[in-house]
Amino acid sequence: MNRFWLRRALAVAVLSLPLWPAIGHADSDYPSRPIRMIVPFVPGGASDNLARALAAELTRKLGQNAIIENKPGAGTVIGSQYVAHAEPDGYTLLWATAPLAINASLMKHLPYDTLKDLVAVVDVASSPEVLVVSKSRNISTLAQLIDSAKKNPGKLTYGSSGIGGSPHLATVMFANDADIKLTHVPYQGSAPAVTAAMSGQVDMVIDTFLTCLPGITAGTLVPLAQTETKRSSLLPNVPTMQEAGMKGYQASAWFSLLAPSRVPKPIIEKLNKAVNEIIQQPKFQQLFAKQGIDMVGGAADAAEAHLRGEVKRWQTAVKESGASIE
Repeated sequence: MNRFWLRRALAVAVLSLPLWPAIGHADSDYPSRPIRMIVPFVPGGASDNLARALAAELTRKLGQNAIIENKPGAGTVIGSQYVAHAEPDGYTLLWATAPLAINASLMKHLPYDTLKDLVAVVDVASSPEVLVVSKSRNISTLAQLIDSAKKNPGKLTYGSSGIGGSPHLATVMFANDADIKLTHVPYQGSAPAVTAAMSGQVDMVIDTFLTCLPGITAGTLVPLAQTETKRSSLLPNVPTMQEAGMKGYQASAWFSLLAPSRVPKPIIEKLNKAVNEIIQQPKFQQLFAKQGIDMVGGAADAAEAHLRGEVKRWQTAVKESGASIE
């Protein structure tokens, strides 16, 4: 009986041996077929355009087509779920932005676990947001805005792209940090919210540079503060929130590449290296700098730490806002 079990164990071990080099060989040959990058938004937006530019460069660098597939819907949940449940072979990737981190606490019944089912590959880029007020308010500094809000609790209004979106929650964080009360007016998207501020229908908005710059240029919006820790070259004379007295405040739009968890580390590292090389190209950086988008890069571990930090930070903002989606 002992000999039988010994022979069986040896047979299993021998049969298993050819699989080990095969798996390693598959990693070294990656990619051997097209890669799909899932963008959880409709085509044509700033995020989609950046993803397509990156995919085109990845195609050239890796020698295999990197194909964009738009899977919008449910606040990025449809596309995110698709990647979270995909084969962990490196051929299905997720173009991730702030809503991914927000949804982890905003939505009570996500069909995936953000931090268990997905892993960060690389932080690609970030874009600061800017707090702007309607010119009709005759406010020129953040201190004046805060003072006005304290003297008139709840009377100052702010627009946003909708309940639970990053502009909404970024403003909630600002109001809580400044100890003021503002009234929220949600719209169906950032463009109508910013337009409302331009016409004076709402008093203020926090949104991306790309969305707010036309109003700033036209003089209908007055920029008071940028939400990143350093000033953008597009608005060099506008202070950051921290420079304007909001110590510790930071909010930005960010763009990262994620994969299903359990993707082999050599594949993650190969993708990370390729993306870092692409976004370090001056031509690539200059293309998006005009839109207020700065390239980030860095190691996969740093991207993972950033994702986890964003999930935790937005969890606090969601709780403070009282927003929730079943």
